[in-house]
Amino acid sequence: MDAAPLAALISDLRRGILDLPDVNTSARLRALVGRVENAVNDGGDLASIATQLEGAARAALDADPWVLFHRTAARLASALRV
Repeated sequence: MDAAPLAALISDLRRGILDLPDVNTSARLRALVGRVENAVNDGGDLASIATQLEGAARAALDADPWVLFHRTAARLASALRV
């Protein structure tokens, strides 16, 4: 990936992570974003770390009350469309 788009993505991650609540999950995500930055700077295994970040973010969403609420609302709307 070219440096400019990669830098923009990392910048977006840094801004987005500021909005996360300060709990264990966000601490893990912050650490993984830091590992992404380190891999970019030091030539580490960026793909592996990005995959770990994606998995951790997905796990965080699976436990997020807003996401769970949306899923329930979507199930209700779907059930009523039948």
